[in-house]
Amino acid sequence: MSTATLFDSRYKGHRAELVSKLQQRLRPEYSNDELAALRIDPIDQAILSQRSGRGFVSRDILETVLGNLLECVAPGSHNAAPSAGEARELVDVVGEIVDQVYAMVAQCHLVMGHHDNVEERAVMTAFSLLWELPVLKERARWNRFASLKDPAAWDAYLRYTCGVDEDQLMELDMGTHVDRAIGERDIDAYQEFLREAHCELVFNYQMQLVTSTYPGWRVLFYHDVAHALTRSGPVDDSPGLERCPVPLLPRAISELGGRYYQADIHPETRIGDANFLDHTHRGLTTGQTGVIGSGCHILPCTLGGLTRRLRRRHPLIGDHVFIGTDAGVMGPVQIGDHSVVRQNAEIYGYVELGPECQIGSSVIIGTVKTGAGQPGRIVLGRGVTVGDGTVVENETEIDLVIPDRARIPARSHVTNDGFGNPTYARD
Repeated sequence: MSTATLFDSRYKGHRAELVSKLQQRLRPEYSNDELAALRIDPIDQAILSQRSGRGFVSRDILETVLGNLLECVAPGSHNAAPSAGEARELVDVVGEIVDQVYAMVAQCHLVMGHHDNVEERAVMTAFSLLWELPVLKERARWNRFASLKDPAAWDAYLRYTCGVDEDQLMELDMGTHVDRAIGERDIDAYQEFLREAHCELVFNYQMQLVTSTYPGWRVLFYHDVAHALTRSGPVDDSPGLERCPVPLLPRAISELGGRYYQADIHPETRIGDANFLDHTHRGLTTGQTGVIGSGCHILPCTLGGLTRRLRRRHPLIGDHVFIGTDAGVMGPVQIGDHSVVRQNAEIYGYVELGPECQIGSSVIIGTVKTGAGQPGRIVLGRGVTVGDGTVVENETEIDLVIPDRARIPARSHVTNDGFGNPTYARD
């Protein structure tokens, strides 16, 4: 296959059949208002067929295609609204974005010297990604909604318009209601709370504010696209679509996310939805083998690795976890659901936090390797509280176990007594 025949008659035959099925799948996912706002920037097929550099798709094209995909999950959020008479039928929009994704994927395979079955691979990948647009659209919606945990979503304009003062806002406890709606998977529960508080007009403005100005949900969407391009296997409920990992492109997408939003998220990191990435412009790092659950609130931090070996080397973060500014969670750490890790905390090595743990600011929890053997774990039970400035370390080969509901005072130094029990010494 050559780039001169990237859009040959064989491709057009595949395209016609699958675009029709894809359009039928997508039409129920869009309201009339969304369709009216949806605008896909076209790219000439001659440009899509041009090799860039050593054959990889150009950055300008990649930025345009990502912007178009963003439009597909949140119409009107990225590209300029269509002018009068410019609105297009959904089938034409779908065909345009199919061509763009197909060409990008094909170019990535060509630069790696794959010339056999490139067209089939690229067609399968493009339609597999777009077949999952309903899932990506729903994930993007929940990630936008999760941003309403931010008190700043009640900005000066909204407070002035609604006549709400600071005392009234303090009584509303919005974050708890957002978390509850996420836990119940029911956004209407938050809207009902607003209605009871006589603030029913707030929701649409807050969602518009987040969609227009907050970067966290956008970088999470970039990640969703990059992650989808690393997957393999059949696509659920599809007409025989089969995925295979795409070379180069997932990492290029994640690098663009880092360039725009300072969030360095490896495309193979597994991330749930309804997550709020707060102040991403200050920097967020995750690694290849990391896992982040759903409903988390994550400020600028590092979720990194401690080894170059090909094994799970990055943190596993549960659901509804809060991680504060400048925290460092390094290595195969596990953090249980509904736990809190406050600012400047450092957790590294073989550490397991049970659910509902509270880790104070500037806490250090880590395993220390002193000999040839692997150090034992540090295991915190359910609901353990660790006070500010505390150090918990294990340098023995025996696991150090902190029992459920234990409360470790601030500025303590906790070690293993040699039998797996904590011994405490206040500084």
